[in-house]
Parts: sequence; C-alpha cells; structure tokens
Amino acid sequence: MATAQEPFRYREAGSKSARTTIVFLHGLFGSPENWAPIMDALADGYYGLAPQFPIDHRPDRRPQDFRSIHQLTDFVRDFLDDRGVERAVLCGNSLGGQVAIDFCLRYPERAERLVLTGSAGLFERNLAGGELPKVTREFIREKAREIFYDPDPIVTEEMIADVQRMLADRQYVRFLLRVAKATRNYNVREELSKLRLPTLILWGRDDRITPPSVAREFYENLPHARLVFLERCGHSPPIERPQAFSRALRSFLKSPMSSPQRVC
Repeated sequence: MATAQEPFRYREAGSKSARTTIVFLHGLFGSPENWAPIMDALADGYYGLAPQFPIDHRPDRRPQDFRSIHQLTDFVRDFLDDRGVERAVLCGNSLGGQVAIDFCLRYPERAERLVLTGSAGLFERNLAGGELPKVTREFIREKAREIFYDPDPIVTEEMIADVQRMLADRQYVRFLLRVAKATRNYNVREELSKLRLPTLILWGRDDRITPPSVAREFYENLPHARLVFLERCGHSPPIERPQAFSRALRSFLKSPMSSPQRVC
C-alpha cells in the first residue's frame, strides 16, 4: 500500500546480518516508536524492523478503500519484500497481533515464529460499536487510562492533546471505525489450529481491552504456544513493561519449542 510517492516508514535496530529478523507490528493508535525499547534491548543479537501501518491521520498515508485486515497483511508482505527479508519472527500488539496471525496463515513459509501481546482476533473492546461520543479531553483521558495498569507516567497532557487533535477530523474517525469494524469481523478462532509454528503469548495480567481470558483462549487453540503473563501490566506490555517484555522475548527466541509451556 506504500507508493513511490509515499515510501515505507519504519524503525530499525540491530544488524541486518543478524541470523533472525523480528518484525514488530503496532496497534490501531500506535506507532513504531512503541517498540523502541524492545528493539534496542535486542539489537545485540537480532535485527528489528517496525513498520508504520498505513492508518495514518494524514489522508495521503492511508488507503481510502480500506475494508479488510488482509490489506494490512499484504502491506507487511510488501514491506518485507522491499527490505529483502525472506523470513521473520512476527511480533504484534493489538491490531498488529491480528495482522501477524493473518500473515502466518497466508504466508507460512515466511514466518519463523509468532509473538502475540494483547492481540486482537478473538475478542477486543474497540471502536467498532458505532460513532464516538463527543471527543473531549476527559473522554480521551478516560479511554487512554484504560489501556495501562499505571497510566500516570504514560498518559500525558501532550498525548491527550495530540489524540484530541486527530479525532477532531471526522473523516479520520470514520476511517478508524472501518478499521475497528474489520478487526471485529475477522475472528481467527477457527484458523488458529493451522498455525504450527512456535508461538509466544505474552500478555498483561491486568489487560482490560483484551482480558487474560483472551490470552488463555489463544493458548488453548494454538498447538505450539507458551503463555506468559506480565504482572502489573495492561494492554500494551511493550510500552508499560519493556524490560520484562524484552527478557521474555529473548528467552523465547533462544529456546527450542519442544512442548507447550504455561507461565502464570
């Protein structure tokens, strides 16, 4: 979905000569910078790439005909082609997790391992229910605080102002609602048994957007999965618990997946 006029935008860390490439996929309101601490922590042994999804506030950076999660999956495929990456570990948060699942289903030969954190695809509290109410600073503050276990260091007044500015654009809000609806309409439950690759389900114990029961449902339906909960953590573990997230991810990448594991 990127064009010659609008090249891929992404963050990278580590060496391209590393044996393993990890592709980090952000959520609906996220960005590649959400993954910066994780990528930097793993840069000593892994090559990390975090593309910006084409769901930008700027109209020229998003597809006007968006209808399906598959479009974002094909965007990831095109991005990997552009970067010359044949196979990678797919790591996704929220919307990014659902895209990672779809990528592994549609392009299994290109997926080495899968990491899901607060992933959409089974159940998620999102915007798909209809129009947003009046977008006040109080409304944005309340919704942002639902994402994190401890929002105070993260949900700043600057962040709230930025979100309010974006959501003042009704065309952009309608676009976001289409993306949220596509997320809700694509339930991956029946497809999960097809995924035979090693999978890490790395979840916030206090996630209120995709509760821990969703993590357990992923675990029960993925044949080669291990489940790890991060304590005192909400819907965005890479932002809220980057050190613990990095340690768990490194351990997973270094370990063979001989049998499923549950770490609670």
